[in-house]
Amino acid sequence: MSVEKVYYSVKETAAKTGLSQKYLRAGLSDGSIPHIKSGNKYLINLPLLIERLNQECKRTG
Repeated sequence: MSVEKVYYSVKETAAKTGLSQKYLRAGLSDGSIPHIKSGNKYLINLPLLIERLNQECKRTG
């Protein structure tokens, strides 16, 4: 059974998406990036982030 990872660190998310860590951290601060906080670490919900980015592209494109 294969379980797909959903939550990624800021560094991992930046590497997978090409978005800068600065952009991601700004989104974490203003709440526009879907995440949870575990202690001092932010974990980003990558599938939800990609879905939101795709929706934004459809609205502006």
